[in-house]
Amino acid sequence: VLATRILETKRERFIASTLISIAVPCAALQAMIIGLVGREGARYAAIVYGTLFIVWVILGVILKHAVKGFSPELLIEMPPYRLPPGRVVLQKVWMRVYGFLAEAIPIILGAILVINMLHLFGVFRAIADFTGPVVTGLLGLPKEAVISLVIGFLRKDVALGMLAPLGLSAKQLVIASVVLAMFFPCIATFVVFLRELGVRMMLISTGIMISTALLTGGILNAVL
Repeated sequence: VLATRILETKRERFIASTLISIAVPCAALQAMIIGLVGREGARYAAIVYGTLFIVWVILGVILKHAVKGFSPELLIEMPPYRLPPGRVVLQKVWMRVYGFLAEAIPIILGAILVINMLHLFGVFRAIADFTGPVVTGLLGLPKEAVISLVIGFLRKDVALGMLAPLGLSAKQLVIASVVLAMFFPCIATFVVFLRELGVRMMLISTGIMISTALLTGGILNAVL
């Protein structure tokens, strides 16, 4: 998402960031998909990635026509490349890492505290009961999966791993993997979203993520 800074307009950055967050699972989540879903058969992992690719293409076309604005040609001047001094590389890496951690760590720790408090006071149980018709009816998942979907806001790979003890079928694992991949990005990505796009565009992108994840999960539940 940080790499979208190279794009010239806010419209382009919004579309690219939204597509990245929805259809490109992080490396940790991919490991869990291959390990958890792949053990049921390679075709199920292929369904997950095939679905994400199809959604990426269709949603990209929709956003291209729905989001108003100008899209200039991407013309990038290629400077002469030289091997940089090691000290300069280390300084640059440290600046980037420190800047990211300084913004992300307080929010991550705060989110962990909030989630633990919600679990302590039984809010997750109430959420599971309230969203039961959506999770069980639309997605075909047990209502206990709600907790994993919420945990996915912090760590999607951990959230997918929490589904393993529920004894889900191969079909349910495919649906859960796709929904988790397309649902909220992790909180670190949200921090970058907020900084790069602002509150309004972040909320719009979040709405697109939620609606697309639920729609795709419902379609998979109906056709698989």
